[in-house]
Amino acid sequence: MEVKDLQFVEINGVVYINVTPHPINLIDGDEQVVLPSCGFVLNAQVAEEVVCERDGVVFVHTVFKGTEEGYAFLAECVKEFDREPIIIGSLIAAQAYPGQVVALVPAPGFERVPPGEKRMLLKKFTVF
Repeated sequence: MEVKDLQFVEINGVVYINVTPHPINLIDGDEQVVLPSCGFVLNAQVAEEVVCERDGVVFVHTVFKGTEEGYAFLAECVKEFDREPIIIGSLIAAQAYPGQVVALVPAPGFERVPPGEKRMLLKKFTVF
């Protein structure tokens, strides 16, 4: 799939691209926007790094790493638009592609509601 064929939303000159498999409900004051999945799900690889071992118990640090396909996709996204888009992914994707992918921040009052009722902030994101 080519980047130019992907779904995205542009709001006030800012391009938002959703690389999760589901639509995202964004909110900014009274403005609400549904950001559809772009059609490409950004995946990551999981790896464990052993931190220590004690009494036969292993403690690990889980890390998320980007894939070649993911890095190629992100490079094409940056080339396609006049300004760098905001690429929204899962917490795992944001950790796997630090500085390139952001994760969502729930709107106040929507932190602990079922997924279908979630509202996420349009102008605030978690970065790694």
